[in-house]
Amino acid sequence: MAGAGLRAARGDGVSEAFDLARRASYGFFFRENLRFSDTDMVGHINNVAFAALLESGRTMFTHRADYPALPEGVQMVMARVEIDYRLELHWPGQVDVGTRPLSVGRSSYRLGQGIFRGEDCVTLGRTVLVLIDRATRRPVPIPDAQRDWIAREITSPPVPAILFP
Repeated sequence: MAGAGLRAARGDGVSEAFDLARRASYGFFFRENLRFSDTDMVGHINNVAFAALLESGRTMFTHRADYPALPEGVQMVMARVEIDYRLELHWPGQVDVGTRPLSVGRSSYRLGQGIFRGEDCVTLGRTVLVLIDRATRRPVPIPDAQRDWIAREITSPPVPAILFP
C-alpha cells in the first residue's frame, strides 16, 4: 500500500474507530495466568504486571504464524506505550490479552490492547512500534508484506478469537 498511512482512527489517540474495551473488537487473544508475585501490598495486581501482560500479548501477536517475517537487519522497537487502568485485578486467576492494529504509517504502526477477565475489560493499552535499521538505529519504511498484513487486520472484522494458552 503506497501513500499516506492507513488509519482506523485519528492518529492522536483521542478518537478510535474500535471500542477497545469490548472483547468483540479483537480477533486475537493471548491467555495469561496471574501470579502471586504480581500482587502488591494492597493485594491487587500491580501496575508493572499490567505492562508485562500487555507485552506478552504484543509479542504473541507479532509472532503469529501468519505474520510476515521481517527482513534481515531490521527490528521493531517500542516508541510509546499508554496504559489505562480501569478495574482492579486480583490473584489468582487468568486474563485474556486482546491485541489489534489501529493504524499503520511509513515506519511505524499502532496497536490497541485490552486485558479482560471474562467480559470485563480491566486495562487498555496503546503502543507505537517503529521499524528500525539495526546498524543505524534509524526508522526505515515498513515492507509492503507487513504493511498489507497490518492493513488487512485493521479493515477486516474480527474473526472468532484465537486463544493461546
